[in-house]
Amino acid sequence: MTKIRILVAEDNPIHATRMDMLLDEMGYENVGIYAKSDEFLRTFHAVKPDLVLLDIELEGNKDGVEIAAKITASSPVPVIFTSALEDKKTLERAQVTNPYAYLVKPVEKGSLQASIELAVYKFAKDQEKDELNEPFGGWKEDLLVTDGFFVKAGSKLEKVHYADVLWIEVAQERYCDIVTSSRNYHLRTSIASLAEKLAPSAFVRIHRRYIVNASKIDSIDESDLTIEVGEHTLSMGKTYKTHLIKRLQMLH
Repeated sequence: MTKIRILVAEDNPIHATRMDMLLDEMGYENVGIYAKSDEFLRTFHAVKPDLVLLDIELEGNKDGVEIAAKITASSPVPVIFTSALEDKKTLERAQVTNPYAYLVKPVEKGSLQASIELAVYKFAKDQEKDELNEPFGGWKEDLLVTDGFFVKAGSKLEKVHYADVLWIEVAQERYCDIVTSSRNYHLRTSIASLAEKLAPSAFVRIHRRYIVNASKIDSIDESDLTIEVGEHTLSMGKTYKTHLIKRLQMLH
């Protein structure tokens, strides 16, 4: 199972050492602890963590609240604040960024683990709601290539034609497999992110785990909530069924 990757902003050496120890004990992957805001931001954009732990008071020209506002605007990620500050003004500033938790230092293992697990769970649920409300909201019409997309394979960018894609499925947390007629591509991205980049005229979300190439659908079983793609059977979610049926050419 893939470990949850956590990036930490903490300028107190004692608290930083303790945080590193706790994350290791709980089985999470600590991808870095930084005391300076600029170093933290550079690393965040480079490693794209699953969750961030942000100290409110940091070295540099931005504090934790400002960092939270900046990173969530560009790349949605669950944020947990850690701080020795408990005053109302600080709490009100933090609340504006919609954090998933606010822990007062020194942070205890039990409260930290509970906050991380709940944050990851709630974030996943929030993403699912966004996908249902706007399944293809990010499609851009000014793309250079409209008959396919490119995926990174080693040092090359390989073109994948829409016509070759059968379906896309969640492989494990924050990973997806693009299943084509000739091979599979394993990508570190969420299914929500992929949905935003696929042509809405060609692909449809049928389940929280699946996006299918509409032209490859051979049959739909409305009672069993399944879809046949060649010799393969895919599950269809109840919440996606209506959206799918509306987009199909139906003869009665």
